[in-house]
Amino acid sequence: MIRNRFSSDDAKSLRSKIFELINDADAPVAEVVRALAQCQAHIQNRMIVEQTLKECRLRPTGFNANEHLELYYDIAQGKREVGYISKGWDDPGFRVGDVIEVSKLKIATLKEHAYALLKYCATRGIVMTVEENDNSVKLQMDSVIYSDGFNKKVFAQVLHYLTECTAKAEQLFG
Repeated sequence: MIRNRFSSDDAKSLRSKIFELINDADAPVAEVVRALAQCQAHIQNRMIVEQTLKECRLRPTGFNANEHLELYYDIAQGKREVGYISKGWDDPGFRVGDVIEVSKLKIATLKEHAYALLKYCATRGIVMTVEENDNSVKLQMDSVIYSDGFNKKVFAQVLHYLTECTAKAEQLFG
C-alpha cells in the first residue's frame, strides 16, 4: 500500500532522486514527460483503488505492477478471495474479475451449461472467456469500469454481479 506518512524532507529527497534519473536519462523530453505522467497516474490510481477497497470493507491481498500492468490487486473479504482488480498502462479503466477453474472431468457439464452461464453473466455486465489447459478449463469472468466512473458505488455493484456469476459457475461446475 502507498505510505501515508511522508515528510517534506522525504519529498525533497525523492524529487532530487527523480531529477537525477531524468538528467542521466538519454531520452527525449516528450518521453520523460510521458513517463512522469504515467507515474503520477499510477500513484493516483493506487490511492483511489486502495481507498475504495477500504470503503467497501475489502482488502488487497497482493499487489503487482510491471511493464504490462499499471496495477494488479487480489481482493479479499475476510479470509475469502473475491476476485481481482487490474489496470494496464494504456487501459482507459479498471478490470474487475475472477477466475474459476473447472476440472476436465466436468467438461460435459461445462459444455451443457456454458451458454446459460455466458448469458447469465452477460446480463450482469460480466464477460466470460474460456481457456483450456491439460488438467482443467479456466473460466475468466470480468467487467470494466472506466477510470472516470470508478467509485465505491460502481465498484460495489460490479463486484456484486461478479460474485453472482462466480457463485453460479461454482454451483454448476464446483
